[in-house]
This record gives sequence, C-alpha cells and structure tokens, in this order.
Amino acid sequence: MHKTMRQMLWENQAAKSSSMEELFLLWEMMQREEEGMPSDTGYEEIDAGCFHLDGVIDEEQFSGVLYILKEPSMKKRLQNGELMPMVVDMRRYFREYRRGSRDERGYVAGMQQILLGDGRSAMQALHTAAILYLNKRGGKEISDSVYLNYADAYKECIVRQIHLIAPRVIVCGGEDIFRWVVKEVFSNKKKNKNQKEYMLWKNRAENYLFTADENYRYTDREDKVAVTVINMWNPAYRVNKEQYLSLEDYLEEFSRRISSL
Repeated sequence: MHKTMRQMLWENQAAKSSSMEELFLLWEMMQREEEGMPSDTGYEEIDAGCFHLDGVIDEEQFSGVLYILKEPSMKKRLQNGELMPMVVDMRRYFREYRRGSRDERGYVAGMQQILLGDGRSAMQALHTAAILYLNKRGGKEISDSVYLNYADAYKECIVRQIHLIAPRVIVCGGEDIFRWVVKEVFSNKKKNKNQKEYMLWKNRAENYLFTADENYRYTDREDKVAVTVINMWNPAYRVNKEQYLSLEDYLEEFSRRISSL
C-alpha cells in the first residue's frame, strides 16, 4: 500500500502512542485515508472506515496471554447489506461468550483453560485473555493474503499494540500469523539475495514455541525468557477441504504443543 504523507505522520505518532485509545484513533484515521485509493489491504465491499477494537478483554483479570487471530468476519453483515462504515468492539463480543460456543471464542476459551490449568470455567478463563486481530477492517472468510497485506501496511500500529498489551504468552492462530509475528514483532528476519525476507528461526517443525527476552529478541536461555510465542492452527483449520477440525481435536493438539511449557 502506498502511504500518503498524512498516513506516514499518523503512523509515526502511533508508534509512540502511550495508550490504546490514542493508538486506535490514529489507526482509524490512517485507515479512512485509504478511501478511494487503490489498495490491497481490503475489499471493495467493506468500507475503508470499518474498524474493530480489540485488546484485553477484562483489564482487572488479564493473565498476560494474548491471542492473535486473522480478522473479524464481515460475511454476515455483507449478506445483510450492511455496507456503511462501522466501529465494532470485539472485546465486548468476547465478553458475551456463552458456554458451548463453537466459534473462535470457544476455541480461545478452551486454550485459555488449558494454559491456566486452575479449574476455571471456559467463560471465566476467557475473561483473562487478550485478543488482537491482524486485520482490523475485517474480512469475508476466504483464503487470500489481504490480512497479511493489511498487517504489513499497519505493522507499526500492530507492534505498538502488542507492546502496550505487554503479554507474557502470545498464541498465534495460524502458521502465517506465527511467521509474521516472529519476523516483524521480534525482528527475527533476514533478506536473501533476491531481497525477500525470511524468518531466521528454523525450529518450528519440531518445536512450536519461540522464546524471546524482555527486549523482544530471540533467546533460548530459560532465565532470560520474557515472552513465549506459540504456533497453533487457525481456529477454522480444516482436516480437508470439506470438514473443520473438531474443537476437541483442536484442543488436544494445543495441549501437545505446549507440553514443554
């Protein structure tokens, strides 16, 4: 995405913002500036001004665990003809979770129960988490690279939001999200001869846990680890083209991946 001078100025301010409210205000202004401009960070059907607020679900109960997901779904709103720009608080959406939900809230609640391991109900566990969507504008539940294009365009904002949340554990809901977070948030990357960036850390096939120190730099020293990043499937992971993986099988795999924690 080609950025205007105003977007670059707002981005510079956003990277130094001292609160989530200030960050979101600047972020929204950057997004709205895209209106009428050619861009690969969104869809024609979704207004450039649409913005989804996210972050810590309950400040008083936050456990230090952040879940990073692809994007909020705008599919039903589009089907209902809701094309106007809208601001949606996804923190409230997660607070409204009820037992037995099989959407992404149920998956996050299940993972949080496993991480806490203290017998809390799914709803109680969910209130201790934080949620961050890479694409704040929203998507259409299709497989493409729009959310990663958005993440690249608004990288400074996303990194600042993570720093403001200050998590001890980050669960990435998807392999692409994990790679992006490790490269861009933890600066674990290098360019090859063709100037294409790649992730330096090579252990993800055997170990799904990336560890970093308080300066957000990779470390394998246990006494220096301040942040642990977990590589997990997207909650909408499919066993094949037709069938989604069950919640039970998904959580079983999550337990296996964090067994060394």
